[in-house]
Amino acid sequence: MPAESMQKFREMDANELGIQENELGEQIFRLRFQLTTGQAESVKKLREARKDLARVKTLMRQQELGIAAPAPAVEAGEGNAEAKPAKAAPKKKKKPAAKAKKSKSKK
Repeated sequence: MPAESMQKFREMDANELGIQENELGEQIFRLRFQLTTGQAESVKKLREARKDLARVKTLMRQQELGIAAPAPAVEAGEGNAEAKPAKAAPKKKKKPAAKAKKSKSKK
């Protein structure tokens, strides 16, 4: 779903993103208020609204700086495996060899 919502936000212009930012801010306020009063059914809506707000703010900042973030071209028949490159396994760091303890014997 995040890719779908990002695509939806990328199609908006600066004014629409500003409106969306205000709406999401109000929605987050209402959801937090409901959570505090015990009226909220789940935290999932609040979490998604926060993430959407972050996406909108990111896109607004990118437009402000003139950074063009290319939209990932994922067609309906393709899977996610092709969209993301495979990560290489992290290299394990070798631990230094333990130093031999020198015993000091009393004579």
